[in-house]
Amino acid sequence: MEQRAENLCGSMMKKAEGNFSDTLGLLGILPASRREWREGLLCVSTGVSIADQNFVWGSPEGDPEEGVVRAVSFFQEEGVPFTWWISPSTDSPEVRKALVRHGLKERCAPPAMVLDLPPGAASEKLPPSVTVRGAFSSEDARTWALCSLEGFSSGREHEETFSAFAAGFLSEPFRQSFRLVTLFYGESPAATALVSLRGETAGLYFFSTVPAFRRKGLGRMLLSRCIEEARASGCSLMTLQSSPDGYPLYLRAGFRDCFRFSVFSADPDAC
Repeated sequence: MEQRAENLCGSMMKKAEGNFSDTLGLLGILPASRREWREGLLCVSTGVSIADQNFVWGSPEGDPEEGVVRAVSFFQEEGVPFTWWISPSTDSPEVRKALVRHGLKERCAPPAMVLDLPPGAASEKLPPSVTVRGAFSSEDARTWALCSLEGFSSGREHEETFSAFAAGFLSEPFRQSFRLVTLFYGESPAATALVSLRGETAGLYFFSTVPAFRRKGLGRMLLSRCIEEARASGCSLMTLQSSPDGYPLYLRAGFRDCFRFSVFSADPDAC
């Protein structure tokens, strides 16, 4: 029984890591983005000057010091801050030491959470004051981007670059793999999410609620709709990386911890 539980956890970890890796890879080829994938490291710049919007993932082949130097140089050329994500399969004491030597500190350790998606379960019925809409136009993408920035307490100075990033999801082939979702309270954009559909595993990203609309159950409603979208798309598992604020919501929805990431950055505001 114990061996079966370990195998199940290992299988889910691979699926969670796989969705994260695949999603970052696609983010890196959006029209507004740039990526470099070399010698075991994926560097993704979205063009947005927010550390949490730019990523390094993987484990450097060869000398860890050279890998870290290469990643730091990539983002210096891009002119944006970044975060370096480490999971159990990419962890290395040598890499951690090299990161610290180059001024990157561990800023947070978000849990990767997973949820089985049994077929047939219905999502929560929305009250008349709430609607959930997908993005189909550049204006929809801008609305999503502005709401997301406000939900994550990021400044309006990022409006243009983040809107351009969001609009990229609406073009082919990305619209087959991603769903930009905005929840409206009345006519006001109140919460956002990005659902990444990769095979049988869905990932939940950029999940946020505008501060003025919190504690109204809107996050729960949006999460329910995102789960329904993943299930309707044929996914059997959903994964996410939780913030401390979102953790109780995900637990109540049935998500469970799978492993923890370690997130390093030179930016003290990362995470």
